[in-house]
Amino acid sequence: MKNWWIKTACLLTGWNYQILRTCTEASRKQLKKYASAILILIILWAFIGYSFAERYVNAPWWACLIVSVIFVVIIVQIERQIILTIGKNRGLAIFRFIIAFIMAILGSAILDQTIFKDDIEKKMVQIVDRQVNEQLPNRLTIIDKKLQELQTEIDSLDKKNLELYEEISKRPTITTVSTSVTHSKVKQADGSIITLPQRTVSTTPISNPKAKEAEINNNHLEELRKQKEEYSLKKIQTEGSLREELKSKQGFLEELNAILEILIEKPIALVFYSILFVFLMSLELFVVVSKVGDEKSDYDLIVGHQLEQKKLTLNHLKTKEQPPNAFS
Repeated sequence: MKNWWIKTACLLTGWNYQILRTCTEASRKQLKKYASAILILIILWAFIGYSFAERYVNAPWWACLIVSVIFVVIIVQIERQIILTIGKNRGLAIFRFIIAFIMAILGSAILDQTIFKDDIEKKMVQIVDRQVNEQLPNRLTIIDKKLQELQTEIDSLDKKNLELYEEISKRPTITTVSTSVTHSKVKQADGSIITLPQRTVSTTPISNPKAKEAEINNNHLEELRKQKEEYSLKKIQTEGSLREELKSKQGFLEELNAILEILIEKPIALVFYSILFVFLMSLELFVVVSKVGDEKSDYDLIVGHQLEQKKLTLNHLKTKEQPPNAFS
């Protein structure tokens, strides 16, 4: 069981298990300290990654697990940059401090959006009300303009139809005149037969064509009145539809803005956020502080000694392979 834990710790930190086997208990304790710090960060950022994917990406549970694993891998690789550094690299430690500051801000923001969920929902109601009051007049103006255009067109057609019906009432029918020519044979006095044309004029009463035009206008009026009713209903439902639209499009930035307003309005929330931020910042800097503050273990000394020996060997080989000076 002990070897299993040591091997797992080596896997997390990147230490060489074969070298560690020859080291003292001090190196094993240092390894366990590094591994414990990484495990704390793994648990924390696995939860943060899962919550982020579930809340803001709306991913299924298996996709949330994948995001959680990605967050964990990133954290482990970042910590290895410090742990596997030979000696003390203060530049790298400062850079890790900057990363820790950024990660603490992101982590505390995501955790706060989970912890303050109910407060954020209440604040989002106020924010949505404010956005509705800002955007509703513009939408109502557009709908009123369309209703005015439809009413103008309806009034114009109504007026035209009144004129048509007045004309139709005066002349319900109109008379059409048609002329036809027929030829008939006429016998002359001398006994010859000639063909003479005969013109026939006939009148036929028909319905006034204006009635058809009025019928077409009535159909168009029916469509216009239907559109007007739809826009009138849309005007009544504008506030509700706008509110639902704003609620459905709430994302990470909107909730972050809600948290900011909560922190400004409620000092106790600001105190809690500060405590959470400092806590996460401290967790992120666990490994850095341990690496910078601790003395070198025999594992570090062995690795450093191997590096120095390798350098000496390479320098010796380089000296031997260097050709003699021709002018010596």
